[in-house]
Amino acid sequence: MKRLFRFRVFSFFVLAVIIAAITLISVNTSGNSGFVTNILTSLSKPLRSVAASVANVFESIYGYIDDYEKLEAENAELKAQLNKLQQDYRDSSNISAENERLRKLLELSSRHPDYKQYDTATIINWSSSNWSSSFTIGKGSYNSDIKVGDCVITEEGYLVGVVDVVETTSSTVITILDTRFSVGAYIDRTDKRYIAMGDFSLMKQELLKFGYMEGSAEIIADDTIITSGKGGILPAGLVIGTVQEVVTSSTGIDKYATIKPAADIKSLADVYLITSFEVSGDEN
Repeated sequence: MKRLFRFRVFSFFVLAVIIAAITLISVNTSGNSGFVTNILTSLSKPLRSVAASVANVFESIYGYIDDYEKLEAENAELKAQLNKLQQDYRDSSNISAENERLRKLLELSSRHPDYKQYDTATIINWSSSNWSSSFTIGKGSYNSDIKVGDCVITEEGYLVGVVDVVETTSSTVITILDTRFSVGAYIDRTDKRYIAMGDFSLMKQELLKFGYMEGSAEIIADDTIITSGKGGILPAGLVIGTVQEVVTSSTGIDKYATIKPAADIKSLADVYLITSFEVSGDEN
């Protein structure tokens, strides 16, 4: 902006000099130089005053432009400082969040010494299919010991799902809402064991099914459902969720319950994998 302003001022004065020179040449050529010169001299006094005023105006404008550019530079510097402070805050928040996750994972490990080996993973993509509930994590056979069937949990120990496909640098996890998922589970209050499974009609509601139970089975809303570890497929003691509703068949012979997952599955960004665990004798 400064250079453009200077160029315009310079052009203005050059133009003025050219006009003056042409005028003087014309006067000298006409032979009436003395008379015209006197007139020009008389006229030049107010013109000089006007020129001085114009110069002052231009000087003020130039000073304003100079101050404006200084303010712009200061503003850019302040923005850079603000961006750095915001980045430092984000980094600090991320570190605090990671420390909190690790603390909870340590607590989980102390409560379940049978969970021998863990790994962490970041969710890099969610399935867009209406027929399944799954996501992709950034861990595969090349950068981890992950394998099909590994249990996926939150840092609190809430069950999220299981590894379904392992590729070189990524893996697919089906959640507990998926129709392909099923696991032995029990009611924490009564120790009664049934099957928790994904159900297509419930998946859109972010619920899964717990059944099938005899009509006399004792189960109520808010009962906690936990993995039994039966068959050694998944570890015992993982919280699946809580009972939302108990539905009895029209015959009254059997019934099932709907379960709300303990994990807030849709909001997950990072997950944990149990890649090795001990199987107790009563879990077979």
